[in-house]
Amino acid sequence: MAYRRAWIMQLQEGCEKEYDQAHAAIWPELADQMVDDGICSFHLFRSGLTIFAIQKRKSAFPDATTPPSELSKKWWSRMAKLMMTDEQGQPIRTDLKEVFSLELTIANREDSQ
Repeated sequence: MAYRRAWIMQLQEGCEKEYDQAHAAIWPELADQMVDDGICSFHLFRSGLTIFAIQKRKSAFPDATTPPSELSKKWWSRMAKLMMTDEQGQPIRTDLKEVFSLELTIANREDSQ
């Protein structure tokens, strides 16, 4: 079973290019941390100032009260000038409810033919 979550965030006007560039050069240690934390898939999409994020992992996501790592806080500090954030500098995110999913593996598809 895979666990997924998706959310949206908002950029500050005029920060699109810098945001895109920052994520094109994501810190390797941040990517490593995500993998070590069990993230097996993480995608960001942007439309204008709206960022759509989706993560997938093989185990349940940590409780919402689990504190972020120091590395995550450092990344959020870097992103704070580009995005809408809360009082702690964490990007404001609106969680999305999953209403439909279609996932086929190659093996499943070949078995059904």
